[in-house]
Amino acid sequence: MKRFFYYFIWSIAIAFIVYLGLQLQELLKERMQTTFNLIPYWLYVAIFPFVVGLLLRTPKFMLERKEKRIGGFDWSKFLGVGLPSLLILVLSVIPFLPLPFENMPYPEFYNQISLILFSSTTAQTIAGLVFGYTLLDSFKSEERGFQESTSDLFNAVMKFTPKG
Repeated sequence: MKRFFYYFIWSIAIAFIVYLGLQLQELLKERMQTTFNLIPYWLYVAIFPFVVGLLLRTPKFMLERKEKRIGGFDWSKFLGVGLPSLLILVLSVIPFLPLPFENMPYPEFYNQISLILFSSTTAQTIAGLVFGYTLLDSFKSEERGFQESTSDLFNAVMKFTPKG
C-alpha cells in the first residue's frame, strides 16, 4: 500500500506540473503572437517535454537510487535512443538561435526534415519525452539485463523446439 501511495502522489505532482506547464505554454504562445518573438516559445516547446520525460522516470529512478541499485550507465541505450531524440530537439531549435554562423546555409536534407518534422510541435514533444525518460533510464540498474533475459527466453524456446 505504501508503494501505491508513493506512485499516486508522484502522479498527482506530475499532472499538476504538466497543467502549470501547459498554462505557461499558452501564455508564451499569446506573447509570441503579439511580439512576433518566436524564440521563447520554441525553446519552451523543446525543453518542457524533456522535463516531463525526466519527471515520468523520476519515481522509479529515486527508488533504485535509494536501494543503491544503480551501477553504471547504459551507453548503448543512451546512444541508440537518447541521442537521436536529442538531435531532433536540437534541430528544431537551431533556426531560432543567434549563432555566430547565422548566415551559413543549412544542408539540403535539413529543409526536407524541417518541413516534415517541425511543421507542428508533435515531433518536439515526442522527442523531448523520449530523451528525458531515456536519460534517467540509461542509468543501469543492477537487475538482470536485457541480454540475460533474452538469452533465457531463447534457451527456453530452443528447449521445446523439435529436433530433426
